[in-house]
Amino acid sequence: MLASVRRLRSEQRAALVLSALLLAYGNGVSGFSAGARDQFLIWSNLGVLAVLLGWSLRVDRLSAEELGLGPAAALPSALVGLALSLLVSVVPVAFIAIVPFVLGEPIEVEGVSDLSGPALAYRLAFRAPVGTALFEEAAFRGVLYAYWARAAGERGAFVWTTVCFTFWHGVITSRTVVESNMADSIPMMVLGALFSFAGLALGGLIFAYLRWHTRSVAAPTVVHWLVVALMTVTVWARG
Repeated sequence: MLASVRRLRSEQRAALVLSALLLAYGNGVSGFSAGARDQFLIWSNLGVLAVLLGWSLRVDRLSAEELGLGPAAALPSALVGLALSLLVSVVPVAFIAIVPFVLGEPIEVEGVSDLSGPALAYRLAFRAPVGTALFEEAAFRGVLYAYWARAAGERGAFVWTTVCFTFWHGVITSRTVVESNMADSIPMMVLGALFSFAGLALGGLIFAYLRWHTRSVAAPTVVHWLVVALMTVTVWARG
């Protein structure tokens, strides 16, 4: 196996190493409780992002445009993301809204259903856009996409950023389903997990397409933020 890794081009090794590091970090921090994550996750995410951007710009000499951070494309890309947000959010929001009619009670998610009004506002206005959407899109559709585009072309970037993005959420998605009241029903728990991972994979492909189509991470960041925000509000309101 080591011999196979050595035969890879430097661009491929860099993309693989970055993918492995992101997966280890994402699933590692997801092992902490929701309360513990609230204390550090935003700041650790921003710290990791600063390292990724600094390394890619200064050490590997990727350009801002390669990273999807070129200023010229940012505003048009953000407007595309805004226009698509409501459309993309329909399926997950509808699922959350319809499940109570099947279970007989609303979905309750630890750390969401019991939020106070000010805590919900903080999550929607800062934690979701900065700690989640901006970090994940700049890391996956920005830095990781650029490395995989160098290593395997645009098609490879589509595939591998989607795979990594999906499994980046492996621990947190499994925990969310298990800790929700869907865990009272094994079939619904399995359905919820399958739906969640399928949604993540679809979301990853959509975000990658937006990154490619608009040449910027602004569109996927806006969509990611608003979809998460709408799902959070729906869970909170139905609870």
